[in-house]
Amino acid sequence: MYARIYKNKLVRVYTGEDLNNSEIISKLKGRELAGFTIRDEHNNIVFYDGDKVSATELQLVIRNLKTAIIAINMSDEEIIDYFYMIAKVQLIEKSRDSFTENELYEWMNLTIDSGIIKSKVWFEVKDKVYKRLLDSGLHLVDLETMVKG
Repeated sequence: MYARIYKNKLVRVYTGEDLNNSEIISKLKGRELAGFTIRDEHNNIVFYDGDKVSATELQLVIRNLKTAIIAINMSDEEIIDYFYMIAKVQLIEKSRDSFTENELYEWMNLTIDSGIIKSKVWFEVKDKVYKRLLDSGLHLVDLETMVKG
């Protein structure tokens, strides 16, 4: 399972390995679908688009587990959780309890796909992620504080 930007949205991508888990399959039904692919009998990739993951689509995925890939649009809360966890891990790895926006951006850019951190998705939720980091006891150092020393 991994995240990607697709049509200016953050999507969670599940591969055949992920889809072997019946728990994951059950969580997919009814979710907002970005799309899914399977390989046909001639090894051609066939793309399916849709609004929600239906029972029929899940059956197609299950029958083609070895070649299926399904992408689900992440909810706003899932997106905030995704970025928060990446930021938190970076701060823990750097043994930091304070950070600047630029530092955090650079650390996250080194950790995840650049297309994700440079996307409008990040810029739309970054204030909520910062607030959550601050609520968890971390400190955002702004330029004014750094200049005053």
